[in-house]
Amino acid sequence: MRRLLFLLLLPLNMLAQDTIQMPQADLDEFFLAIDTLRDQDSIKSILIADLELQLTNYKTLMLQDSTLLLYRAQEVELLNNQIKLYDSRLKVVDKWYTKPWVGFIGGALSTVIMIHVIDYSLPQ
Repeated sequence: MRRLLFLLLLPLNMLAQDTIQMPQADLDEFFLAIDTLRDQDSIKSILIADLELQLTNYKTLMLQDSTLLLYRAQEVELLNNQIKLYDSRLKVVDKWYTKPWVGFIGGALSTVIMIHVIDYSLPQ
């Protein structure tokens, strides 16, 4: 069926074609314009591909920056919690009366004072 249709339409295509004579200078100018446009198109397609790559790099960089900011905020929060823990630990641990040498000196002094008080209160 296709071949039959092709054979019937083939003579019509041959009758419809006309040839026009153009000067060689016009043809050379036309083909030069086509070559120029083809070169410009290839350059612009390369530029478009580079810009698309740059855009994806900027999007990746934006995501990384937002992730870094999120982690920075978490780091600041954790460091503030650590400072609070150190402050509460200092309140408990580093009191002057909780040191061992203070207890030793206090015990020795209270013993000496107790001996003097008992010695003076006893009749001689």
